[in-house]
Amino acid sequence: MAHYEALEHCTLCPRKCGINRYEKTGFCSMGALPVVNLYMLHHGEEPPISGRLGTEDTRGSGTVFFEGCSAKCIFCQNSKISGGPTGKGEGADSSRLAEIYLELQDKGAYNINLVTPMHFAPVIADSIKRAKDNGLKIPVAVNTGGYDEVDTLKMLDGLVDIYMPDFKVWDPKTARQILHAPDYADKAASAIREMFRQVGPADIDPDTDLMRKGMIVRHLMLPGKLFDTKKILDFLTGEFGNDIYISLMSQYTPMPTLPTDAPDFLRRTVPSGHYDSASDYLIDKGQINAFVQDSSSQGDLLIPDFKD
Repeated sequence: MAHYEALEHCTLCPRKCGINRYEKTGFCSMGALPVVNLYMLHHGEEPPISGRLGTEDTRGSGTVFFEGCSAKCIFCQNSKISGGPTGKGEGADSSRLAEIYLELQDKGAYNINLVTPMHFAPVIADSIKRAKDNGLKIPVAVNTGGYDEVDTLKMLDGLVDIYMPDFKVWDPKTARQILHAPDYADKAASAIREMFRQVGPADIDPDTDLMRKGMIVRHLMLPGKLFDTKKILDFLTGEFGNDIYISLMSQYTPMPTLPTDAPDFLRRTVPSGHYDSASDYLIDKGQINAFVQDSSSQGDLLIPDFKD
């Protein structure tokens, strides 16, 4: 199939490890076959994806969690599955993935939400095509860490309706510390531009308040990194404004899996004053299409904490 050869000398992510993933695991800690750790109707995403809790209709997002990851953030809150094979997941080729998507659609999912799938991009593209050919009608969303290659994203052009990338950090020194990727911001910015090229401005169904097409960029604030947050918000509001949604998150939690040599700032939580400052900064930028998690914020920006 088209693009499958990319797995033979893997350059799917910016790490460009060059490994034949049919024979060995790549930097992402995975071979060529996608491994699904869990799939379910999920209510922990933003309201245009999961629906609003407290309403009569809360079927949720048809979420598929893949094992492995190319970002390797040392503070990862999903490290149990992002670090590599758990031995508990299900190996799934494109045909099996298509079956999963259709099963979730039959259960009433608002959309198919693929979490950290880009290290399996050729198989993912094939699976979406198969599912659509066999009756998948709901939007397909791709949820990534932002450290993505433009050429790899192009494999999904015309297949994905919604992108939900992270934009983690701006400063190359910080990116080197926490991702061993000083080029993170440059790669994330280019990836987000490509995602927007593919899906265009946000399109919300007026009857359901659910996203039919578009992009939600998520930024999890890190302790002591307010400068990074403001630079990221400058970029997003300056290039895309209210054509996208921005999700500003405050719930960073130091994980027990942090390595002993992790920088000290990762052992703290985000000061409430810093989050208030970032929320106000976003509002001052004129960003209406945004989600914040500050109980003191007013109006349409206020939503509950996303953690489930």
